[in-house]
Amino acid sequence: MKRNLINEINEIKTRSEFNSRHDYNIRLNSIEYAFKESLNYNGDFDTELVKYIPIATVACFEAFFRSVYKELIDFGKPFSDNAIKFNQSKNIKFDFEIINAIQTKTVTIGEFISHILPCNNYEDINKNLSTIANIDFTDAIKKFKRESIFDHVNLNFQQFADNSNQIISDIKRTFELRHIFCHEFATNLTVDKDEILRCFNNSKIFLNHTNDFIWNLLYPDAPETQAEMNIHASNEFEKFENELSVLISTIKELKNGNSDLNVELFNTTIENWEIYRESKAELDASVVEGGTMYPTLYASSMTATTKEKIESLRNEFETDLRKNASR
Repeated sequence: MKRNLINEINEIKTRSEFNSRHDYNIRLNSIEYAFKESLNYNGDFDTELVKYIPIATVACFEAFFRSVYKELIDFGKPFSDNAIKFNQSKNIKFDFEIINAIQTKTVTIGEFISHILPCNNYEDINKNLSTIANIDFTDAIKKFKRESIFDHVNLNFQQFADNSNQIISDIKRTFELRHIFCHEFATNLTVDKDEILRCFNNSKIFLNHTNDFIWNLLYPDAPETQAEMNIHASNEFEKFENELSVLISTIKELKNGNSDLNVELFNTTIENWEIYRESKAELDASVVEGGTMYPTLYASSMTATTKEKIESLRNEFETDLRKNASR
């Protein structure tokens, strides 16, 4: 029976709290707690429960990296352009249901592509990210250096830098153990608790380091303190507000004297939309009202709504804008 990829994607989204790479920390903490609970004070451990650790860790890897693929592709150029290479190598076929889901934004193109990419081992992860980011991922992650105001970030970077080859080797071993425990009886295999613990700890270091790497790839020199974030969010909104203002002026100039645009009513729609935009921003930021995060959430909401309006106006007046651009 043919797989319903759209249903699969939507069902996966309902089972995650944030539906993003940021869920990985929640799952890692749960795995770590389960590991500690499976060990008792005299050093004994439940073999079957310990086998669960690499299985859960690989699940965390798969969900994390699928979220990364999605985020990069949906971010736009150059990642979205690089993703075309997957179609050339895998002959991805779109049917009308998939096209409709993407057109109606039921799923994004990033969600669709990330869902069908293989994630069976470290080599798959390396190949997929190398393609999307147009880099040698393994080489780039080893060279990546993060200097943060936060000690735990710097510590994680140092732990990875000091032991990157062993860490990557342990990730490959984690995938191998997961395959053994999921698909074999393995009754003749000695479960090495210390090895599994080392593999888990190194997987955690790797995921934290990769998370910082992806963040830096998308947002180089991003702010870290709340005050810096507030300023950055405000500047980001101002940039798109200026872009919208220029677009609106261009549309009115192009339509000047054209009877199919009532400029007065057009201005009224913009004014009403601005009221909506502000109300939505107040609603989105109300969850932290009075807190230091309020300006960031408020400005981020204003930015998101403004970007949607820019896209909407460009689509509505696409023909006129294209003619103007070709002059």
